[in-house]
Amino acid sequence: MSSAPNIGTQGEQAGLARWKADPGLTQMRVRLLADLSIALVERGRASRLVVEPNGEAVLMLRPVWKERPVGVVVIQTGTDGWAYLWDGTPRRVVKGMADVRAAAAALVVAR
Repeated sequence: MSSAPNIGTQGEQAGLARWKADPGLTQMRVRLLADLSIALVERGRASRLVVEPNGEAVLMLRPVWKERPVGVVVIQTGTDGWAYLWDGTPRRVVKGMADVRAAAAALVVAR
């Protein structure tokens, strides 16, 4: 008998570390975040898109003096719906470029 906790086999642990988002989901999130990044550039704001090896994506807004950094993610709101999320609350449903630009405007004003 061993006093070591049952933490599973090495293969099971490796499987948890290798979780990956669906490639189609990652592609949509990256595209929507890239669109938002371009809309932010139109408003004179810089950002960085980070995509983790597991497919998770976040757009980081560079802080201006006395601002805290902000991370924006994309969430699915239904079967075909998407929304930008920052500060833990859905802020803008995305259906077209007008919504992307409105989200960029809201981010710039909120900061």
